[in-house]
Amino acid sequence: MVDSKEAWTNLHKESRYRPKYPSEPVVQFVFRNFRRDGKEKVLDLGCGAGRHIFFMGSEKIQPYGLDFSSEGVNYTKKMLDNLDMQEYVDNIKVGSMTEIPFKDNMFDGIVSYGSLYYLSMTDIKKTISEMKRVLRPGGKIFCVTRSIEDYRCSKGNCIETKEKNTYYVDVDNTKLCANSENGMLMHFLDKQEIEELFSDFKCLEINKMVETHSNGEIADSSYIVTCERG
Repeated sequence: MVDSKEAWTNLHKESRYRPKYPSEPVVQFVFRNFRRDGKEKVLDLGCGAGRHIFFMGSEKIQPYGLDFSSEGVNYTKKMLDNLDMQEYVDNIKVGSMTEIPFKDNMFDGIVSYGSLYYLSMTDIKKTISEMKRVLRPGGKIFCVTRSIEDYRCSKGNCIETKEKNTYYVDVDNTKLCANSENGMLMHFLDKQEIEELFSDFKCLEINKMVETHSNGEIADSSYIVTCERG
């Protein structure tokens, strides 16, 4: 078991955890749902090293970011300076997703790519409640979170917690490289849980995203969740 905050602070010092380009599903979501007129505000929840911050800023969407890794946040701010996006530097904060440090009804959208599942179910519920609070009525959510079909779920020497489908991950991942997530707490969601978690939102869509490796022997399996605040 490791301290996830400390682990990610260290990982964000490495270049491979500072991806340059945004995820294609995020690009599609942003282009389909937000005007690029400099007025709309979108929060990247678990912004890491800032790849979606840079993308949104370059597309004239006001980006805001939150991450518990001070290293990731500092790198994001430095890059915003380098990219002549200094006006967004103060929008990026260190903090917890369970206590989002922004005002009620502030955002037109929230992106949460690969961050929600590093929480316990108790904290996932708190985070979704916070997402609803800071999102304006009609605001949209895009969330990617791991499914119970992901190769990490219950495999190897994973240590099960008292919560269903919540583990301290410990997987021999030599076919891909050493697993930097080993020891981290991770919750794997099923479709029914997602429906319950986002029951206060409307227009809920749940789609699957699967990426295989090693001739299909290993599969990253995630849900793409989109919805709107009523």
